[in-house]
Amino acid sequence: MQPPIPSGTILQNRYRILSILGQGGFGRTYLAEDSNRYDERCAMKEFIPPQGSQYTLNKARELFQREAAILYQISHPQIPQFRATFEENQRLFLVQDYVEGKTYRALLNERKVYGSTFSEAEALQLLYQLLPVLAHIHTKNIIHRDIAPDNIILRERDNLPVLIDFGVVKEIVTRFQTPETDVPTTVGKLGYAPSEQMQTGRAYPNSDLYSLAVTAVVLMTGREPHELYDDRNLVWNWQRWVPQVHPGLAEVLNRMLSYRPGDRYQSVSEVAQALQALVTPTAIRAEQSVPPQPPALNPVPTPLPAPARPTPTAANANLSQMKTIPVGRPAPANYTTNYTTNYTTQANPKTTPVRPAPTPVIPTHDTSIWENPWAILSVGLGIATVTGIAAWAIVSAILNTTQPAPTVTPSPTPIVETPISTPTPEPSPTLTPDPQPVEYSQPLNLQPNGAATTVEGNWELIRFSIR
Repeated sequence: MQPPIPSGTILQNRYRILSILGQGGFGRTYLAEDSNRYDERCAMKEFIPPQGSQYTLNKARELFQREAAILYQISHPQIPQFRATFEENQRLFLVQDYVEGKTYRALLNERKVYGSTFSEAEALQLLYQLLPVLAHIHTKNIIHRDIAPDNIILRERDNLPVLIDFGVVKEIVTRFQTPETDVPTTVGKLGYAPSEQMQTGRAYPNSDLYSLAVTAVVLMTGREPHELYDDRNLVWNWQRWVPQVHPGLAEVLNRMLSYRPGDRYQSVSEVAQALQALVTPTAIRAEQSVPPQPPALNPVPTPLPAPARPTPTAANANLSQMKTIPVGRPAPANYTTNYTTNYTTQANPKTTPVRPAPTPVIPTHDTSIWENPWAILSVGLGIATVTGIAAWAIVSAILNTTQPAPTVTPSPTPIVETPISTPTPEPSPTLTPDPQPVEYSQPLNLQPNGAATTVEGNWELIRFSIR
């Protein structure tokens, strides 16, 4: 194997080596700066082909370029973006985006120092966040083949898990370890890869799901796969190290860890549906256990107790069930409404309390009479009625008042008038036909010297006129 590249070395006139990020049997990973991208940091993976003939080297280059083209098709925010491949000094390099953060292996080791591990909620969150990544690569017929805590980085800038180190380079190397035999090539970490991948070299989408489940149980237990797997009975005994795990989550993980590929979930969507079934009933129970609340006001009102509602009987069975629609001004700050809800308790299906329909409580605020048009109209009608009655009373009083007889004064000369006696009405007048008036015409001789002429007669029966 060739020695590592010293720091400060510039490759392809653009990549300057800063340090070594990791090293394994198949190559090394360097941290470098790309001068063509304003010294942006990148991860440079060196592939060390097996020593052999020129044909072996050429074949390795061909496979490396073909697999790099597959990586180029992957475009997901939780997978480092592929940038380029090149060869220099018979060394093959693959350049990808650099992910700043810590691997889940490093995070687990830090917690184990303090006697803790990843919680069930954190493991479930990891599953939720990585399933879309696996769905993306599986739709392109790409299998990662090497999912493990070492190949998942918790990115610092957004706290999302990033899947790194696809098993492409490892597969290329293993193909040349036995080029002329029928021994299958195997890629994957012992304990994390399923049996079909380690024994036959075949990998399926649920092979990645198997490795993801192993990663989850390792993070929750803090123990390696060989401590959790019973190779005699071919079963996983991880639950004794996590006694408080949710039974539903344990069922999903155990099915993902099935020995036979046919017994596992066949796709990412099936796992997502199984996990969703764990979350949805909880959310439904939480929503149904809390009655609906009125819109938040400022300040928040205190709900009043619900008034007792009579039990429906035959007498009131035909009452209108139409909902009341509030009309008018917006509710003031001291408006309170009591709500009751009709719900079903899933914890005890036999007990199904049914509450009456929502009963609004009459607002307790003071309403101004001038804001009600019906009140204004009623007040106006009342005032008009009182005014009419008062006017009618005044006019009637004036008409019923006795007026003195008018004095006839034809000239400035004073005239002596003879007082007329007013007949006294009988207590019980007898209804007799009115006498017919008699017209009597007699000229009056009015003397200019002031003398008066007296005319006698019955004024009730005599009609006279002055000419």
